[in-house]
Amino acid sequence: MVDNTFTKNGAAHAFHLIGNPHSGVSPIAYWQIEQPGFFTTVQDGGRAGYQQYGMPVAGAMDLESYELGQRLVGNPMNLGALECTVMGPTFTVVEPCVVAFTGALMGPMVNDVPVAMNEAIRLQTGDVVSSTFSTNGVRMYIAVRGGFNVPVINGSVATHVKSKLGGYGGSRLQKGHVLILGDERIAATGLNRAVLPDYTVPLQYETPMARRAKQAIRIVLGPQADRFTEESYAIMTSEPYEITAASDRMGYRLAGAKLNHIDGADIISDGAVFGSIQVPADGQPIILMADRQTTGGYTKIATVITPDLPILAQMGPGETVKFEIVTVAEAQAIYKNYCAMWR
Repeated sequence: MVDNTFTKNGAAHAFHLIGNPHSGVSPIAYWQIEQPGFFTTVQDGGRAGYQQYGMPVAGAMDLESYELGQRLVGNPMNLGALECTVMGPTFTVVEPCVVAFTGALMGPMVNDVPVAMNEAIRLQTGDVVSSTFSTNGVRMYIAVRGGFNVPVINGSVATHVKSKLGGYGGSRLQKGHVLILGDERIAATGLNRAVLPDYTVPLQYETPMARRAKQAIRIVLGPQADRFTEESYAIMTSEPYEITAASDRMGYRLAGAKLNHIDGADIISDGAVFGSIQVPADGQPIILMADRQTTGGYTKIATVITPDLPILAQMGPGETVKFEIVTVAEAQAIYKNYCAMWR
């Protein structure tokens, strides 16, 4: 972390640079954070390959919306984007860039003029980007061509706030922070904010919020499925569970009908994956999310299938979850169809 100054229009400007000041990236290409939003962090696809050392994967909660944004601006899938929770940030753009807003509907605006979701948009120097409280969904993503010039740690720029690692100094954004843009940004000329033609959203695409209204959260039986009574599965698929206020990026704590163990809740700790549903002794499920621990010592009754994790990530406290059990073969077929949509 280095204090820097640069000159623009004859005036000296100071900023706090996160990253390598000798990386070759112009310090003039940055976003000045005026208001940080409720909880805004830099995220990517996650810090894979280090769980054996106790390092959480982290990364975007809604990987689908994150990846859609990266496609729209022409980025590879390992560059950072902003994950905005409940309410997005307000920032001023210095030097042209190309962005896309995906995920939750937070009414993104440029200079107080609403702009489209799920499209690539050119921004000009001096533009002020803002948004409102979400009207549908919980997490919006702001992708920018070239990503952000923040340190790469173990192959990722994902922020894990609890360990103060990754992203912008391991923390959520604050007023006054400066985000330096990567050096692959597209120079945007003129005043036209037209959509860039490189990638368009598939016609059949439905957002996670739209899919949520049509289906339950689908699950496959977990590695300790035989540790629960048959009645527990009937209960889990017939009774809704509420996401409690104790939920966060590490896990969603649910409240509802108790799930009963046959022989206790504890096991020898084993690996935890995104979507694992643990059930401690109180019988109330916990769904492990992006910032989950690397191993867990509670029985796991089921696992949320990959295509439904984005739906879950766009739900927040007070909302209810309805589960549906599918077989492994059915889950694989669903996943194949899901992947085919993006080709």
